[in-house]
Amino acid sequence: MTRLMVLKFKIVYRQGKENTVADSLSRVGHLMALQAVASIQPAWVQEVINSYATDPKAQDLLTKLALHSPDDNGFMLHQNIIRHQGKVWIGDNSALQTRLIAALHSSPIGGHSGINATYHRLKNLFFLERHETRCG
Repeated sequence: MTRLMVLKFKIVYRQGKENTVADSLSRVGHLMALQAVASIQPAWVQEVINSYATDPKAQDLLTKLALHSPDDNGFMLHQNIIRHQGKVWIGDNSALQTRLIAALHSSPIGGHSGINATYHRLKNLFFLERHETRCG
């Protein structure tokens, strides 16, 4: 700082094309541009995909959808996620279903808003496969 104080500066304004140094500096933006695009996905997405490995119906759907997506029953495969009528399909995995319900219930956006609100959010986003057992 002391060295700079003894120097005498002269600030000269140069207009437009005359100011080639500033113009050159402003044109290097493309060199510093972002060259990669990162995507962020919620943790539950990978959990849903992982749940397909142990679900026989999911395995069957994945096999069929690999050949023809969407199918005649409203199922499609999009970014490794099975969807049914546009909603994320969740197999008969009660642990995963419970975690999703808990996540929607306690999320910062609209969380803790009661049973009905949580149910409707769940219903709008996910298609839950339920295995029904009948007693004879």
